[in-house]
Amino acid sequence: MGCKKIICLILLLVLTGLLGGCGNGDQGQTDGRELVIGIGRDFYNGAESSSFVHGSTCVWESLTYLDENLEPMPQLAERLVPDATASVWTVYLRQGVKFHDGTPLDADAVVKSIERLKEHVELDEYGTFTNLEKVEPVGEREIKCTFNKPEPAFPAKAAYHGCPIFSPQSFDDNGKITFPYGTGPFKFAEYKNGEALVVTRNDEYWGGKPKLDKVTFKIIPDPSTRLAALQAGEIQAVVDVGGILPEHVPVIEGDGKLNLFSCPVTTTHYLLFNNQKPPFNDERLRQAVSLSLDRGQLVKEVLNGYGEPADTIFTSQAKTWVVGNLWITDKNKARELAAQVGLNSQRQVVFVVNSALANRWPYKPIAEILQSDLRALGFEVKLKMLETGAWKEVVEKGEYDLTLTPYTLMTGDPDFFFNGWVHSKGQMNMQRGIGYSSLDADTLVEAAAVERESAKRQQYYSDLQRLVARDMPLCPVYHDVCLYATTKNVHDLKLDLFFKPSLDKAWLD
Repeated sequence: MGCKKIICLILLLVLTGLLGGCGNGDQGQTDGRELVIGIGRDFYNGAESSSFVHGSTCVWESLTYLDENLEPMPQLAERLVPDATASVWTVYLRQGVKFHDGTPLDADAVVKSIERLKEHVELDEYGTFTNLEKVEPVGEREIKCTFNKPEPAFPAKAAYHGCPIFSPQSFDDNGKITFPYGTGPFKFAEYKNGEALVVTRNDEYWGGKPKLDKVTFKIIPDPSTRLAALQAGEIQAVVDVGGILPEHVPVIEGDGKLNLFSCPVTTTHYLLFNNQKPPFNDERLRQAVSLSLDRGQLVKEVLNGYGEPADTIFTSQAKTWVVGNLWITDKNKARELAAQVGLNSQRQVVFVVNSALANRWPYKPIAEILQSDLRALGFEVKLKMLETGAWKEVVEKGEYDLTLTPYTLMTGDPDFFFNGWVHSKGQMNMQRGIGYSSLDADTLVEAAAVERESAKRQQYYSDLQRLVARDMPLCPVYHDVCLYATTKNVHDLKLDLFFKPSLDKAWLD
């Protein structure tokens, strides 16, 4: 071969390599790419939980998921069809889905996942299957759920954490998960206690292979440390509700290496009253406190505008259900109500704040503002910061007067809120030591949950919202707007209304 031909061949090979590298951008995004995300809480839920790991890890999926209008859409189920009574639901499963252990998603597997929740009620976090009589396979990809009363909201209840689906090889006879074989775009790989949780790509994901090879969720409880790690490049993202505090926005916006994002989520922050003892066993004083709250000013000053002043009982994203303008500010009316009770009543109150929650949201400055505002109503407020374990114990025992807590409308259905917080036997009502009890409220909650006619159901929930605004067992403060941030080389990483990151779409350049 002549010298010129050899030179031409070498040039051709070089150019082919260069062009191949340029034209294969997707391949460059997938090979050896690890995304490290800083989170302020632990995504490991435990072997005895319903899901083992948080849904934000994208390891498992459910029968349905909620869209941007909080309406259920198909996920592992293609269709959910009720009978005339809405007591029997037939679920048609998606075809061609495999669990991470290689076994197929079929009727038998889904039945076993549901039976796990039915037989171990402590795992049924949302009460999705409280009224389930039986679940049975009808065909290879078809199951039937029979309830002992109408379940008109079953497709919403079965969304996300309401019905996590795992391979039968994932759990033992006691319902304890030994390894979480889900169907999601990422597979559980490793958990380092209190440090990090690692997931790896599911190459056979039914929704298409993700671009990232690996995602590590690094647990960094302190918000300033999280931000410093992001600026130093130790992590590439902070994407979780409460991950970025409003006070850190100017720092991120002034850093040319970072991108700042925000999105509304279905989380609402509530002020809880202990309804069982003075002074807040008197509804007039509960109303006075709520009326004294200048929610708009609080959002502006403490949250730098990254929040929505709450005039609805839960997220305004639930447009089908919410009634607006029920929670207002009227300081004159607040003083009148406080005066009606008399200054000789008990006015020394204990306001407990969960320190872990205060690391994810500005609960301490909010509590301090409330402390100052309530002084005008004659209250002497003592603030007490508590670790999570101590806080849970104190509130459940009712050894407090006021506290702050977040709550997310995870199913998009009002029953999820009212049955938990307002019904006298509601899980959150009891666990948070609220002690609210109303026969009218219980009757409405129970009637609304089984009502099949949508207009009538809406009226029940409208009546309930007005009843709660009158009795004031708790009051909404603000609806969350989630702040999150990434380094410049992270792309297509978004959060949805339930603060679940789009790990299946994200990539690094």
